[in-house]
Amino acid sequence: MINIQSRLLCVFCCVFVFFLLPSQKSLTQESSFEQPLEIFNLERVAVVNMDKVLRDAKATERVRELLDDKREEFQNDFATREASLLQIEKDLQSKRTILSEEAYRAEVNQFQNEVASIQQEIQFKRQALDKAFQEAQDEIKSLAAEIVAEIAGQQKLDVVLNKNAALVFRQDLDITEYVIIKLNERTKNARLEIQEE
Repeated sequence: MINIQSRLLCVFCCVFVFFLLPSQKSLTQESSFEQPLEIFNLERVAVVNMDKVLRDAKATERVRELLDDKREEFQNDFATREASLLQIEKDLQSKRTILSEEAYRAEVNQFQNEVASIQQEIQFKRQALDKAFQEAQDEIKSLAAEIVAEIAGQQKLDVVLNKNAALVFRQDLDITEYVIIKLNERTKNARLEIQEE
């Protein structure tokens, strides 16, 4: 009789362990999923239009003005050199009958080399201006991102979305104008220069 009772007790314990432990495990799993989900609750959200920030910032306007001034300076310089080249070409045409074929060819080659050199210089200066503009834009964008991060910290925002990533939002969540104001304040005394490499 004792043997049967001990066996029944053993079977009962096995059944108990078999049915009760998996339910305990599922309870543990459910509670472990609930806790991390609370971490992902968003309460404070803002939206910023970074394209507008970069487009409307006074620093961007100053960079464009500076680039326009440099372009005009380069164009004036190259216009003078182009006039000089046209005069050299005209002189070459008049020398064609005076010079020997070999001497004429040598002067034509020298003229063509000078034209090619100026064309390369024009291309280099254009690339330098484009690169300078891109670098200035990158600096402005980086500073704007820092300002957005500062605002997020001050306002205890959970997330700030770029406007083009948000389909629908309340307009009072848009901090774009505030970012532009801060960016203009931060860059009002900044010196902008274009390096000619």
